[in-house]
Amino acid sequence: MNKRNSIFFQINIFFVCIFIIINVLIFTQFIIDNQAYSLIEKRRYSNAIKILLDGKRDKISDEAINKQLESFHLSISYIDFKRLETEASKIESSNDSPLEILYYNNKKYLRLKPPRFFMPPPPQNFFPPKEEQRFSQPPNFNINDFPHYILIDESDARSFQYFWLFILMIIDILLVWFFIFLKKKLTPLNKLKKEIIKFSNGDLSISTKNNGNDEISQVANEFDNAILQLRQLKESRNLFLRNIMHELKTPITKGKLIADTLNQTQRKDILIRVFQRLEYLLSEFAKIEELTSGTIQLVKNRYRVIDLLEHALDILLIKKDKVEIHNKDFILDVDFDLFSIALKNLIDNAIKYNENGKVEIFIEKDSIRIRNQGIRLEKNIEEYLKPFNKEQKNTKEGLGLGLYITNSIIKIHHLELDYFYEESYHNFIIKTT
Repeated sequence: MNKRNSIFFQINIFFVCIFIIINVLIFTQFIIDNQAYSLIEKRRYSNAIKILLDGKRDKISDEAINKQLESFHLSISYIDFKRLETEASKIESSNDSPLEILYYNNKKYLRLKPPRFFMPPPPQNFFPPKEEQRFSQPPNFNINDFPHYILIDESDARSFQYFWLFILMIIDILLVWFFIFLKKKLTPLNKLKKEIIKFSNGDLSISTKNNGNDEISQVANEFDNAILQLRQLKESRNLFLRNIMHELKTPITKGKLIADTLNQTQRKDILIRVFQRLEYLLSEFAKIEELTSGTIQLVKNRYRVIDLLEHALDILLIKKDKVEIHNKDFILDVDFDLFSIALKNLIDNAIKYNENGKVEIFIEKDSIRIRNQGIRLEKNIEEYLKPFNKEQKNTKEGLGLGLYITNSIIKIHHLELDYFYEESYHNFIIKTT
């Protein structure tokens, strides 16, 4: 089976695609939110600084300034400046920004830079356009009057900023867990497939029993029960056939002994041939039983096709003038007894259902064709190749078990049986190449 058609391959591809898509989408959303947060934060800080500068310029009290700063989640901090200066970590400070941002005890503090570090004008879009000039040159105000005024950022928006990363982590964990869970649940399906392949090759010793309670386990257990019943039926059939063959051998052996004691007459020859025929039929029956049970071992060798045909005719006990052989002989590498049975069945059917003239056998370059005249088959030939076809009205119209056995023998030789009907003639062909 093509690997791309495997359900496991498709599941792997599906999960990889979903995993990548979800991670890209959420990470993109995180970057967008982060950029939006940074922009909002700059606007918060710019407005807060404006309020602070305006308040100090107008000599407004700290309480009033804090009241205005509440909407921006900022307030004036009275932390020891020297401690903050020495112990805090300084970030996000650049030459074109009037602010220094410091972290201390997991808190964020803002302060205006001392004048020697402040290089106006402020960055573009850091403040609303109308306020840029006002802030860069505050009238009647000296920044040195409050170099140590510090704002503390009381907003927890930064923690909310990582919301999408938290969601992404949860989704990734769930996806990986579901992927592992699904693979674990589908693993018995792969084992079941391998066991079914063995079963289709005739191996009844397999077991698909599973301890799970899901649907796949239930199917595997039901299949295991079916195999168990087939195994029991096979053993019962083999026992029955062996007993039948054993019981038939005894009277045949006795009949042959009695025939040998008779005087040499034509009747004696007929009896001996009949008992030989019965004995051969038992041997053929045993081979067919091995064939249908899948235990047969081919004993192949190179034989002339004409020799195989003559042996098949001898088995049938018919006069050779009923069959006309067009001889272009060639060699086949086959099991002599089994292949003779296949030829015998085809010739027997051709004679049995022949309506006019002789049965013709054409030994051609790469095939053996057996032809007889008769009415067209009522069904497609595939229906007659099935075992135990019981739908015929009488034995004259059905091809029965013989064709199934013939087709099975030809298949295990890796050859092909073909059929066509033309100008009132049935043509069965054994293709040898």
